[in-house]
Amino acid sequence: MSGLKVNFNKSMLVGINIDDSWLRAAATALHCKVGNVPFIYLGLPIGGDPRRLVFWEPVLTRIRDRLSGWKSCFLSFGGRLVLLKFVLTSLPVYAISFFKAPS
Repeated sequence: MSGLKVNFNKSMLVGINIDDSWLRAAATALHCKVGNVPFIYLGLPIGGDPRRLVFWEPVLTRIRDRLSGWKSCFLSFGGRLVLLKFVLTSLPVYAISFFKAPS
């Protein structure tokens, strides 16, 4: 036995084609939250339509948040360039590896 346990306070129960009353009762029994579709899992929206631009908004928000924090940092131009290349390649590539981006 590894000793790992599920933290139900952080967990979310999402039901598809399930009665809401049953879903709420199951979430109450498990002491977790009830979620709805679409939701974010590992930084990616699950249950949305990747052909729509709204689907990609969380990815764009994460890029903006990362870049805005560097404005106040005391980084050289080269340091900012390396961070920019890292973020602008890794976050979108991670998302595009799961979903086809819209044209």
